[in-house]
Amino acid sequence: MSRPFINRLGLPFRPVPGTGCRLAVWPVRVRDFAVFVEATGHNGEGGMLTLGPDDHDWLPKGKTWRDPGFPQGDDHPVVGVNYHDAQAFCRWLTRTERAAGLIRAPLRYRLPSDREWSAAIGLGRERGGTPEARLHHSDGRYPWGPDWPPPAGFGNYAGAESKAGMPSWWGVVPGGYADLFPRTSPVGSFPANSLGFFDMSGNVWEWCLDAYSRGLARVTRGASWGSDRPAYLRSAQRNPLFPKTRNDELGFRLALAPR
Repeated sequence: MSRPFINRLGLPFRPVPGTGCRLAVWPVRVRDFAVFVEATGHNGEGGMLTLGPDDHDWLPKGKTWRDPGFPQGDDHPVVGVNYHDAQAFCRWLTRTERAAGLIRAPLRYRLPSDREWSAAIGLGRERGGTPEARLHHSDGRYPWGPDWPPPAGFGNYAGAESKAGMPSWWGVVPGGYADLFPRTSPVGSFPANSLGFFDMSGNVWEWCLDAYSRGLARVTRGASWGSDRPAYLRSAQRNPLFPKTRNDELGFRLALAPR
């Protein structure tokens, strides 16, 4: 495997076969987003949805990416960021690294496309002209293979540990699955996939560039620490969300590409 490109934030990037882009090996961390906010004054707060022990649904209760309602360290993936926050981060990092001579036009940072994300998780070429259509054509495989539930220690999902601080109706992965992290885990805590990418399954849902279909919703991929159902953990799963959505399971990953 070739040596990754490492940017000024310490984020390593590896090529995604067949796409012409490089993808960060893990999601954007709390430390990375904090540098961006400090440099730009970007207001990435307001309307973040969280869930507590007495709630029947995710609600806006004043939490933010700085304090999502559970402990996070600098190396945890940032949560509570919407599509616009992620886009602003990409534009800032592109300007900053071009000015420093670390990358040259036309290279730029952006969110991965839906097809690039699929290639990075190992799906290859999928049928369908939209992410919604590609989901409907998918074969139902999981990142670990054809069988359910996931093998022990595969990723950060809603195992038994995630019930702490959650309402009584909270569901967990069956079969006694558990991991060490009730909420987010530091990036890279679980094994990388065959292409060298970490956290492609679990930890946080990740924004992609694409519209889900013809509506306003954008694509998120990869499941999270709160995912317990087979449908959510399929490699091809797309979770459509409105671009203004901020919640405690949602982050993003960077692509580096010439377009």
